[in-house]
Amino acid sequence: MRSWRPCLVAALLAATTACDNPGKDKAGGLPQPTAAAPPPAARATALIDLVSLAWAPANADENLQAFDLQVTGVDVLAVCHVPAGWTINVTGAGAGVTELEGHATVGAAFLGIDNLADTAGLFLVRARPDEKPTVSGELTTGAYGGDGGQLKVHATAATLRREAASQCPPPKL
Repeated sequence: MRSWRPCLVAALLAATTACDNPGKDKAGGLPQPTAAAPPPAARATALIDLVSLAWAPANADENLQAFDLQVTGVDVLAVCHVPAGWTINVTGAGAGVTELEGHATVGAAFLGIDNLADTAGLFLVRARPDEKPTVSGELTTGAYGGDGGQLKVHATAATLRREAASQCPPPKL
């Protein structure tokens, strides 16, 4: 008999014994319990939110022309919606501070009281564990039909409105 055959026969016998005694160790006793994974409810789940601009004009002549915001405590997963005539950029995602920048490319795209819905559902974000979300930066506003000039409005946590979501909403038709 070749020298490797006894090893093969021993391995086959051990495998057969394990099959004949399911749920028991080689000696026929019950196996020792192992650490179980925590139940699904105990696992930490990441909070995912849909983020909108919460800006509202003071009167019918006021409009939103641009925003330049710095946020911490969240990762931007997607830009869900871009208002017509606007450009939106997200930079620095996952690097601590994320910059959200958007602006109207032409004056006709400024957002006023009649099209505030265009500021809803802009971003899908995930909260970072153990970090409190913060917002800083500014919104640029102006007035229709006059040379009232642009105003810079300081951004606060109230500038962004968050609501629970699992994905971006369907496109508006």
